[in-house]
Amino acid sequence: MFLFYAYGAGLGHLNRIHNFIYTKKIPLEECVILTNSSFVNYIPKPVTIIYKNNAFFKNKNTCSLFIEEYLKTHPISTFIVDVFPAGFYGEFEKGFNHLKNTSTILLARILKNIYFETYTSPKYDKVYTIEDGITLQHYSSKNIIPFNLEIKPISNNSTNSIGLKKPFFLIIHSAPIEEVYLLYKQALLYRTNEQIYIYTFSPITFNLEKDTLVFFKEKIHFTILEKASKIFTGCGFNCTLETKKHRKKQHIIPFKRKYDDQFKRKYILGSKNL
Repeated sequence: MFLFYAYGAGLGHLNRIHNFIYTKKIPLEECVILTNSSFVNYIPKPVTIIYKNNAFFKNKNTCSLFIEEYLKTHPISTFIVDVFPAGFYGEFEKGFNHLKNTSTILLARILKNIYFETYTSPKYDKVYTIEDGITLQHYSSKNIIPFNLEIKPISNNSTNSIGLKKPFFLIIHSAPIEEVYLLYKQALLYRTNEQIYIYTFSPITFNLEKDTLVFFKEKIHFTILEKASKIFTGCGFNCTLETKKHRKKQHIIPFKRKYDDQFKRKYILGSKNL
C-alpha cells in the first residue's frame, strides 16, 4: 500500500497526487492520503482519506508520531510526500531512518529558497522532479529522477451538455476569489464580443457582466481548452501542466504564495517557450 502526505488547504496537492496515482497505474484501493484539504470529496471513493486539521500538522511531534504508528500498523510499502521535503512545518526534518520496510519518495516542484532556509530536507530513497527550475542542491537523495506527470482524463460534464457559445474566453482558477476577480478584470480588457466562462471552486462575490457564466466546482474537459479563444490563469503547477498545449493563447498572472514560486515558474515557461 501507498501512504501519501498532502498538506495544502486547496485542491492542488490532491490533484497532483491523483495524477501521480494515474501515471504510475497504482490501484486506488491501495492508496491512503493524509491531508488537511477541504476538497477530499473530489478524490475517488476507493482511496482511503485521513483528514486532519491544521493544528495536527503544526504539532510536529503529533504528526510524525501518527505517521510512524500508522506505518507500523498497516502494510505500507511506500511513503510519498508531495512537494515539501521536510513537511510544511518541519515534521520530517529528523529523517526516515526508522522506516525499515518502507521506501520514501518525494514529488519535487519549484519552491522558494526561504523554505530551505527554514527547514532541511531529509534523505529520500527517490526524488521525482516534476518540473524544470528546481534547485536540486537542496534535496538529499541518490536517485533524483525527472518525472512527467500524466493528467487523468475526466468524463464529459455539464459544460459539454449545455454547449458553449463561440467565441469564448476561459478563466481557470480555484481560489481565492480575489485572484479570480483579477483574472476576470484582465479578460474584460481583451473582450470584444466573446462569452466568458469561469471555472472556479470559490463562490462568486463580485458582479458579473453580460455573457459571463460560472461553472462552480467542475473540472474542465480538454476539449473546452481547445475551443477557447483565450485562457486566463494563475501560474500554479497543476494549471500550467493542464494548459501546456495551449500556451500561445494563455494569459498568465503569477500570484504570491508562501513557498510556491509562481514568478519563477512563469519566467521559466517564458524563457523556454513552454
